[in-house]
Amino acid sequence: MHFQRVNLWSLMLGVLLAFTAGNGFSNAAAQISSGKWSYFKFKSGQFFRYEMKSERGLKGWLSIKIEDGSNGVLNVTLAGNWTGEFSETAKLKPGMSPFDLVYAFKNAEIPNAAGSLLNIDAVVVDNTTWKDGFHWAQGDTSIDVKGEKECAGIKGLLVVYGSKVFGRVQKRTYGVNSDLPLPLYAEVPAANDTWTYTLVERK
Repeated sequence: MHFQRVNLWSLMLGVLLAFTAGNGFSNAAAQISSGKWSYFKFKSGQFFRYEMKSERGLKGWLSIKIEDGSNGVLNVTLAGNWTGEFSETAKLKPGMSPFDLVYAFKNAEIPNAAGSLLNIDAVVVDNTTWKDGFHWAQGDTSIDVKGEKECAGIKGLLVVYGSKVFGRVQKRTYGVNSDLPLPLYAEVPAANDTWTYTLVERK
């Protein structure tokens, strides 16, 4: 009788786990996957739109549209309005770095508006384990993953990256869903200011 009761409880537990997995109860865990971040690994058809603002009162927006080119090349269209309006398409070739893409655009407004979002320090990409509570430090450089943030209905982990720039430690905060090629959220230092990017639309 005792053996049968244990088996019954095991069966009920298995059914419950299967039910919750199939009905999205584990969505939060899936949405903030702790795997390797697929940063800058774009796919044709992707679209991201961000709301931008600064501590000094500047407001604007930025969108990134990815379309298929040829021979592995992707056409990347950046449009928006920050310190001025812009819309331009550049080619993202295989092996091209984020830095190279940002400065492939001829309009000087684009590196200014999009550089801090697109060009994430390799230290963050290469050394972060996407798990809440993760800590990494080397000299004056540190990475701390703590808490979550949701933007455009997508959950991500918050990572605070500290590094020394011009003799003082500056901190950048990113909201990252490791399945997406760009941050959901970014709060980055600028000249006598702090800029934030918040994802408001994604396709």
